[in-house]
Amino acid sequence: MNMDVLFLGLLIFLAEVAVLTLGTVRTMVTVLGESKAAFFLGCVEMILWVFGTSAVMLKVGDEPFLGVCYAVGFATGNVVGILAEKKLALGNVVVRIISASRGRDIADGVRRAGFGITTVAGEGSDGAVTVQFVVCKRKDMKHVMAIARDVDAELFYTFETAGGASNVASPSESRVNKLLGPIKRIVPQM
Repeated sequence: MNMDVLFLGLLIFLAEVAVLTLGTVRTMVTVLGESKAAFFLGCVEMILWVFGTSAVMLKVGDEPFLGVCYAVGFATGNVVGILAEKKLALGNVVVRIISASRGRDIADGVRRAGFGITTVAGEGSDGAVTVQFVVCKRKDMKHVMAIARDVDAELFYTFETAGGASNVASPSESRVNKLLGPIKRIVPQM
């Protein structure tokens, strides 16, 4: 095996990692209804896929090592894609915070931080509780929970993905807008 094959194998590996990572992020923005971002990511993903796959198909018979590079790149791309999706934390969540005694204080703290919160009185297994509902960006959930836990370390919470929301109060900038910002400056009609 010569250096040209090793270099081509490295390129195939990196291209496949990029393809799978872009595919994961593209799927997420598609689910969120961001068609322009999905279009752009899909184009880049397919350009890389076509060139990476064609390089493997043309030479894999002579150099089986390239097939291994493709497979390892595919597997690595899945892992990197999952990590990228977690890091980007796209979308919104509904967080339910249940507190036996500090509901009002939790609501005040969450509101001061710039998030919207709705409070409802409820009945738990040990008596009266306060149930708070916070619709926030997924990336802000840790911040919301840190505020709530600072007030009541004994709280109970659950969360789920919010399929859609009319307006989500967030003190942080949209990551989709951050991602598309440079593109929108070049192509203003996006």
